[in-house]
Amino acid sequence: MPWTDLTPMDQRLELVTLARSGEFTVTELASRFGVSKKTAHKWISRFEAGGAKALKDQSRAPRHSPRKTPDDVERLIVKLKRAHPTWGPKKIQVLPERDHGVGSPPATSTIGEILKRHGLVRKRRRRSGVYPRPNEELTEAERPNHVWAVDHKGWFLLGDGNKCIPLTVSDLHSRYLIALEADTDATQRSARKGFEKAFRRYGLPEIIRVDNGSPFASMGPGRLSKLSVWWIGQGIEVEFTRPGNPQDNGAHERMHRTLKDECCAPASAHRAAQQQRFNRWKKSFNEVRPHESLAQRVPADFYQPSNRRLDGTTSARLYEPGDETLPVNRSGSISLGGKAFQVGEALAGTRVLIERSEGGVISVRYANVALGEYREDQEYRFLMPPGHYDLEDRIHGRK
Repeated sequence: MPWTDLTPMDQRLELVTLARSGEFTVTELASRFGVSKKTAHKWISRFEAGGAKALKDQSRAPRHSPRKTPDDVERLIVKLKRAHPTWGPKKIQVLPERDHGVGSPPATSTIGEILKRHGLVRKRRRRSGVYPRPNEELTEAERPNHVWAVDHKGWFLLGDGNKCIPLTVSDLHSRYLIALEADTDATQRSARKGFEKAFRRYGLPEIIRVDNGSPFASMGPGRLSKLSVWWIGQGIEVEFTRPGNPQDNGAHERMHRTLKDECCAPASAHRAAQQQRFNRWKKSFNEVRPHESLAQRVPADFYQPSNRRLDGTTSARLYEPGDETLPVNRSGSISLGGKAFQVGEALAGTRVLIERSEGGVISVRYANVALGEYREDQEYRFLMPPGHYDLEDRIHGRK
């Protein structure tokens, strides 16, 4: 008799009824119903002990589970997950002991099962290969304020129909979120205003890392914009990521995803409300949310403001005494060898360094940023890319 003809309960009851009739052996019935003799005896014994009700499927959970998570702890875990819907088991695990005095919180795997049981787990599709190995030429942050990462998160519409383009700044050593400004544009003016605010509160970093987009970079020599020229004038080194490689700012980009999930959807009614929301989230990100890269501690445990303060009256010394420099006029040009060379309007009002080599090549740079080079026999009235003449000489066998 195939088991699929009847429900499992009907099949078990028929097996027991035939066994009690005395006309069939247990071996025959086991063969007829496609089960083992042990299973057939089990159903017969259950029926004799408790009747037809005893033939129902029984829970396989142990009757006594000394390691079962206490109900009050399970309720706390569910409450914490609902308060932080984007947090996973590793972050949730930190809170019961840290904030609620639970002596031995459940393992992350147990917390994961609790969240699944309560329908609080959202499956996330893993995007393979999104973040390959980072650019080894970028500076590894070794202390607070060593490297700050800077970007504009993608814009979204507020309730009043205006755009919000958040300006974000983070310290890569501690993951501390320095700035989160609900800007309505991505201009040099609004970005500088946000940085002046951050510099006054936290001091100056040693390096600022940016992508190649406006207002942080430009298409001009050295990729410098007015904003990055201002940073350099304060004694801050500027570090550019590789075009099309967001993994070079991987930690900062990961923060953006969390920001989007927790603080931008749905958007607030207007800019002031969104800024208040950003301020609350920034405080939670820095002081409450555990970070796996920090051994589940918070950024505030590792960050401290810089001793280098913003001074609006003085600029950093970019060159050594005796260095040959040239002024950049208001149109962004310098006069070199009787010819005018464009170095970019971003550098207007500054001075650039001139370095002469024995081969007649003149290199031009602003602070430590190479802008281009010129050779005295060159006919063109524009700077060639740095290293151009060295490459040309090697191609033609002159080196």
